[in-house]
Amino acid sequence: MNTLTISILESSYLIYMFLFFQTSIDFNILPSAKNWLFKHLIGDEYGVRICPFGQIAIFGLIFLLIARHYFNIPKTYILYALILSFILSFMNLNAVVYLTPIWITEFILYYK
Repeated sequence: MNTLTISILESSYLIYMFLFFQTSIDFNILPSAKNWLFKHLIGDEYGVRICPFGQIAIFGLIFLLIARHYFNIPKTYILYALILSFILSFMNLNAVVYLTPIWITEFILYYK
């Protein structure tokens, strides 16, 4: 499969999971931050489980996934972005669960 197609599929998945996917399943074990930017649903309430910061920040990763096909972006920058997304996602373990397929796919593409 073409890597541009893979990037478009990954980006579509990220947009859906971070902006529209609603569930009552909560993987988070840490309390939500008090600041409105980092506040997300906890418990068994039905809704989107990603905070406003995560909903905004995911567009940086989406941009990088698509832009690498049109601009000369070194693979190490992609790797750094994935590492940064890994570190930041631990503020909300729901994001870790949602990003795991992307990390696995990118790891496979990186070492291909």
